[in-house]
Order: sequence, then C-alpha cells, then structure tokens
Amino acid sequence: FDETLARLEYRTPELLTELVARSVDLPGEDADILDAGCGTGLCGPHLQKLSSSIVGVDLSKNMLLRAQEGGNYMELVEGELLAFMRSRPASFDLLISADTLVYFGALEDVFLAAQTCLRPGAFLAFSLERADDAGEDGYVLTHSGRYAHDFDYAAACLRAAGFRVLAEESATLRIELNNPIDGILVVAQREEGED
Repeated sequence: FDETLARLEYRTPELLTELVARSVDLPGEDADILDAGCGTGLCGPHLQKLSSSIVGVDLSKNMLLRAQEGGNYMELVEGELLAFMRSRPASFDLLISADTLVYFGALEDVFLAAQTCLRPGAFLAFSLERADDAGEDGYVLTHSGRYAHDFDYAAACLRAAGFRVLAEESATLRIELNNPIDGILVVAQREEGED
C-alpha cells in the first residue's frame, strides 16, 4: 500500500502537517492530536514533530497494525470515524484528516462530529479533492469512487459547525492515471464560544 502511494507521488500527510505547522500554535508539545482515518500511519512521523500525544482511528484493522509498527501513536482505535469523534467530547487540540474526507460526500455531519471532539479554540486540518463542477450539492462522486468538493461548500459547512477558516491552499494530492489530482488543504479553528 505504502509503495503504491509512493509511485503516485502521494504527499498529502507531509503537505497538510506543514500547513498546520505554519498556521497554528498548538498548546505545547503534549497537545492532544487525533489522526482521523490514520490508515497505515503516514501522518504519524510528521505529527510527531508537533506532539507525542497522538491518537489514530481507522476502520481497517490491517491498516492499524501497520500504523502500530511505526510507533508514532499513543493509541490506535479500530472504529467508524464519526462515532469515535462523538464518543470523545472536547478531547483534542488538533484533528487532522489527510485523504479521508474524500470518502464522504456531505460534510455537515463530519464537521459537527469534529466540533464535538475538539476543545474550544482547537484546530481542524483536512484535505479534499477539488471539484471542477460540484453542482448544487457542493460535491460530486468521481470515477475513482471518491468525492471531490467545492471549497465554498466546505467553508459553509465549517461555518455552520462553528469553525473559521485560518488557511487554505491548493495542492497536487497525487498522480492518478498520469494526471495530477488537484486538491485543497484547509486549516480551521473551532470558535472559542461554541459548546
């Protein structure tokens, strides 16, 4: 799996954590981080530069076994992402989700669950595939079976869930069928007054 991603020039975990490092001040080296959809743990080495208190959650037991081998996570949990986030209210200072929200069309429930698990003033960082024509929904299912999103739609969902966007960058997420996949990297902050 990791070798396949290398051939696809997959750099989203690195690019997203670099954007976080440039955009936010976490509350110290023991900041609590959730790697949402951690897979084999590709974000882990990059997140270690920010904090050693990292929890990973993923649906795949086999992926989590690979993530465990890296030794970057304090805790790894097998489970459905939204249910996990809802089960850990006000537990994290940063939620990072690299190449996971592409498996969700509508983002409203995702961002509400993120708001639940983040402390007031905490940060949410994620990647999306950019939609050229998302239509009225704000997202579209692509030929790859992943969803691509319109940034304006994602920003509206963030505002509705009590977040404000701090940073947004375009990026090439990977190469697929010899074509670059255009994406969006986003860092947002949970508003202090939201409960």
